[in-house]
Amino acid sequence: MMMREKLWAAFAVIISLVLVASGLSDAGSEEHSHHSHDMHERHAAAPSGPEPVVDMKTLPAEIMAGVPATITFSIRDEEGRPVRDLAITHDRILHVVIISEDLSVFGHIHAEDLGPITQEMKESERFPVLFTFPRAGKYTIAVDFALGGRGYSELLDLEVGGAPPMGNVQRDLSREKNSAGYDVKLTTSPEQPVAGKETILRYMIMKNGSPVTDIDPYLSAAMHLAVINEGMQHYFVHAHGDRPDAMLHRGHEGHMATHMGHSVPAGTKFGPEIEASVVFPVKGTYKVFSEIQHEGKVRLIEFMVEVR
Repeated sequence: MMMREKLWAAFAVIISLVLVASGLSDAGSEEHSHHSHDMHERHAAAPSGPEPVVDMKTLPAEIMAGVPATITFSIRDEEGRPVRDLAITHDRILHVVIISEDLSVFGHIHAEDLGPITQEMKESERFPVLFTFPRAGKYTIAVDFALGGRGYSELLDLEVGGAPPMGNVQRDLSREKNSAGYDVKLTTSPEQPVAGKETILRYMIMKNGSPVTDIDPYLSAAMHLAVINEGMQHYFVHAHGDRPDAMLHRGHEGHMATHMGHSVPAGTKFGPEIEASVVFPVKGTYKVFSEIQHEGKVRLIEFMVEVR
């Protein structure tokens, strides 16, 4: 009986450590590795059990601004074994979002950008990406992937040396922007977003005075949104846009199925209005990076939102 009680006590400690989701870092002599759990955005109901661990290694070990770097992500279980059978979501095996601390640099990249996913990558669960960091300073890297019908979003930190350094965050809360010839208006419902409650972001996209009605799907979505707050403790949300009120017609379960199924019928076009649902985790100022694909190019739209 005493042995059984000790085993149950040990099991409880392990579960508590998993739920706390504390940061973990490990630096090697030749490569840099870092893993943290600053926030998870769960896209589907999660079964009980330990979460996979994401490790990041860089080559070169010390990354310098302006120098191309290879970043390799490993997905493993708590015992260090590769976690197999990652699901393809939005046409990619994992999505890597890179944002600078001053919120001026944004990247959305994938292992497939370098070529097809190989069998060796799948067996080892090691996926490389290539990125050139334009400024020195701290970056937040979000790694999104899906396993067993559940979506994960893991945050990691990376320090980049050299020059030029990052500046300060430039706040701009205007709701109308001109970007690369596109006039975009953002409205929110409610007008004043509140932390912990659903906010609908509505985009009206115009070009040369006319509504843009032929927006192509980008990675099987009308729009991809990366949302991150200003400050030392970063909170990250990866969301997707659709036609206005599309979620109301599908319902929540339908929205989840579309996210995991990531299918868009051939020939689908979007615009001029695109709508996305976001829950801002805490109050503060957020940068919303939104990507659409039009006329064969991915276009980036940037807004800042104040959340109470």
